[in-house]
Amino acid sequence: MAHALREIWRRRSARTLSLAAYEAIGGVQGAVAHTAEEVYARCTPVEAAAVRALLLRLVNPGDGAEDTRRPVHRDELGDAGTTARVLEQLVGARLLTVDGDTVDLAHEALISAWPRLRGWVDEDRERLRLHRRLTEAARTWQQLDRDAGALYSGLRLTATREEFGPEQGELSPLERDFLGASVTAYESGRRAAARAARRLRSLTASLAVLLCLAVVAGAAAWRQSGVSARQRDEAEARRVAAFADTLRPTDPRTAMRLALAAWRTADLPETREVIRTAAAQSDQAAFTQPAQVRALNAPYWLSSDGRIFTTVVRDKAVQWDVSRQRQLREVALPGLSEGITDVSADASLVAYRGRDGATVRNLANGASHRIATGPWTDTDGAFGPSGRTFVVRREGREAGAERATVEVWDVRRERVLFRYPGGDPDGPLPVLSRNDRFLAWCTHDGEQLRVWDVVERRRVATDPPARTQRLLCRSDELTFTPDNRALAAGTTDGVVTWDFHADRARPLLPMPGEGVSAVAFDPTGAYVLSWGSAGLALWRTDSPAPADGGPRRPVVTFRVETPAVTDIRLDPSQGVLRYREGSQAGVVRTLSLHGLISPAWRKKTRTDAAFDADGKPDASAPRYGARAVAADGTVHIAVNTRDGIRVTQQGPHPGSRTIGTRTEDAIAIDPAGRTVVTAEGALIDVGTGRRRRGFEGEDLLRTAAFSPDGRFLAAADTQGRLTLWDAGGQHRIAVLAAADSTVERPALAFSADGSLLASSRADGSVRVWETASPRLAGATLPTGDGPVLAIGFAPSGGELRVATAHLPWRSAQLTPQRAADDVCARAGGGATRTEWRRYLPDVPYRQTC
Repeated sequence: MAHALREIWRRRSARTLSLAAYEAIGGVQGAVAHTAEEVYARCTPVEAAAVRALLLRLVNPGDGAEDTRRPVHRDELGDAGTTARVLEQLVGARLLTVDGDTVDLAHEALISAWPRLRGWVDEDRERLRLHRRLTEAARTWQQLDRDAGALYSGLRLTATREEFGPEQGELSPLERDFLGASVTAYESGRRAAARAARRLRSLTASLAVLLCLAVVAGAAAWRQSGVSARQRDEAEARRVAAFADTLRPTDPRTAMRLALAAWRTADLPETREVIRTAAAQSDQAAFTQPAQVRALNAPYWLSSDGRIFTTVVRDKAVQWDVSRQRQLREVALPGLSEGITDVSADASLVAYRGRDGATVRNLANGASHRIATGPWTDTDGAFGPSGRTFVVRREGREAGAERATVEVWDVRRERVLFRYPGGDPDGPLPVLSRNDRFLAWCTHDGEQLRVWDVVERRRVATDPPARTQRLLCRSDELTFTPDNRALAAGTTDGVVTWDFHADRARPLLPMPGEGVSAVAFDPTGAYVLSWGSAGLALWRTDSPAPADGGPRRPVVTFRVETPAVTDIRLDPSQGVLRYREGSQAGVVRTLSLHGLISPAWRKKTRTDAAFDADGKPDASAPRYGARAVAADGTVHIAVNTRDGIRVTQQGPHPGSRTIGTRTEDAIAIDPAGRTVVTAEGALIDVGTGRRRRGFEGEDLLRTAAFSPDGRFLAAADTQGRLTLWDAGGQHRIAVLAAADSTVERPALAFSADGSLLASSRADGSVRVWETASPRLAGATLPTGDGPVLAIGFAPSGGELRVATAHLPWRSAQLTPQRAADDVCARAGGGATRTEWRRYLPDVPYRQTC
């Protein structure tokens, strides 16, 4: 704050400190950057180099997170006269603080506010990380009384020597001593090895027997070396797999690449789990605007399909391809930073204010057009959805009242198509339909909705009900539906749509929580995307009302970590949705819809489904009871009746018999047809009718499943707890999922060989475990489309099939190689060499795709 006050004082008018001066210096961050640049500009070249070295030592570069300050002891900075001088200057400028023997940045904002320091950090990020590890290693060595066992060796020593070279001018005395001792120890060991080799060669002829023994010993050592290398790779693979899970919410693309690298490094249960999760994760990518081309408080736009990201940096319009994460173009336009107004939906046009109106520039071919509105004071403007038109709202005072005039301009012909004078300035900005035919805006203190035919210059609709008008006009933004017949908006009730041609409301799309704040349609109008406190929801506009008379439900809802979302976009051709984090963030996230936009989607909601032993839909499965198929194709069915449980055998030797009592419910039967499991936890022998208790410690069971190979039995109780047992239900192998009362009746299925178990969850996802390592968390596969009705495996066991309320079935690849192929395609390739060095520094680089 002291920096800001000083700069404002310099720009004062008489004795007045103005807000304009505060904004001119860029606020507190701009003042800090200005002070730092002034100090740096006064430095000699030698002092400037010392400033850079000093400040970089005080920064801890982030690894997937923000850069932070790093307090250091005074001894770490050295006693050079130049360093002492620049330290005194930086402390005097209040950029650094000294507390006893500790030197620190005065504020962490210096890292992000001063472009020069930020550039230094970005330029030397990998070198800084290597330097920080060297500093910590040297400190540990010192604390261990300079124990030789703590010295660098191997790849770490080689990388450090190559990076800092022989001069080592930027290292502290302790760091130089540590590196020198490491080099000395390494050279000493190398010379000792050379001497041993020479002695061995001189004794070869006379010590043939010893040579044979040495060969044997060497072979054993080689095998031990191989074991050590494999153990190292496995440890690194587990570490990277765990890190990929934590990185997935913030950097999904890197998380997918690290999951792939972990599995390629070592094929383990943990790495197979993470590669399956990566192949199915909804978060597909996160595009972040590069720091070196980022401006403070810069505006951002996302094209209507979410593929092109546009921003303004120092009077330049800069655009990126979001899906490929590469820059498309950079166009310099003087005055753009101060005058930018809007970017067209297809991102080809940009509008910015000029002296007597607005200029529309085509960023691809440079063509420009003038919107001669007169002085751009108290004026808003925006492109129509087609990009062919531009809507202007000018505000002013008329007869002592605030009034507004709305104009619709033909951009190419540079003429007014429609003008509406005498309105008021409240409410959302006027919007055009996609065919440029209709204009909608709110008048009378932003409370009354008006729709005009721009071509015929007349009103085309009667007023909606008063409450509907209030909801639409109090929304953040109005939007026309793709059929140009209705207006929609996100409201506290949900997505409200008024068909002004039919003079009626379309079905409400409700959202729990605080309602909806943003709405977007796909080009066909078949899908609606909404954002609210409950998350991002995808709806089908032709979805029928639930049979139970309840509210309509979205196809899928994505929970979003960020508190604010803007520019939500649906891209059906790529099967993804995209959104921008916050209103002042250059981050675009991409979520995969996993086939939810599919021709196979059915309007009618199903309530039950089943798969046969080959993973195909099975309409013959009983709705209540259990069904199993033996290896020879014999089908065993257990059905609850008034007389007990009727067990039927269909196949070469058909037959049936009744066991148990009328109060017992059959929930599973083993593939051989010998044992029936009841909800009460009993296992009944079909041949003798004898029963035995199982599942000790469990509540009443909701569902259970035998593995086809007869080794395992999975059971879920009424509390939602899922457990894995031996086939007799006597020995609990593992608790797979803790109690969750929201899970009504999870679907369960084993693969044909019993190596995999899948279970549905309350949120509509499926979790997959390897039965050989059931204590791991399990791979999570999102499905969307409401609750899971049934789960099945293809005969190979490498493909999981899931039936939901509106889709016959969807598949997920569980074979690690197939999952890896999917990850390669979605992540745009495997880990780069830079990413490999950052996350797997001790493992040799390898191609993963």
